[in-house]
Amino acid sequence: MINLTKGNTETIIVTPLENSAINYSIFYFKFTSRITQDEVEVWLTNTSTTDRYQQFSLVVNSKFLNEVEGFYTYEIYGANNGSTFVNTLLETGYMHLHPTTNFEPTTYNDQINTFKVYNGQ
Repeated sequence: MINLTKGNTETIIVTPLENSAINYSIFYFKFTSRITQDEVEVWLTNTSTTDRYQQFSLVVNSKFLNEVEGFYTYEIYGANNGSTFVNTLLETGYMHLHPTTNFEPTTYNDQINTFKVYNGQ
């Protein structure tokens, strides 16, 4: 699962070339919100120095600033340049988009912590 947080530059590590016979240099990611069904399309270049996995860097606010936080599905396709789109699906999975700040629950410390209990007689 990919985890992205708004306001951050995130490193994405996935393995789309694991079952591919072609070694792509550029990848097309399509993220689809599971709530709104809105799609976010991103072209990323592989920056990995190993063939075991592919590594990408993404400035999250550049694509997800106004998108709903929550779960997305993603699809990854490969290409050898930005204008050549390949229809072969390489990998699918889930992504979770987190808000800039985590939710902090409200705590109440002024309540009375002593209680009177009825004995039942």
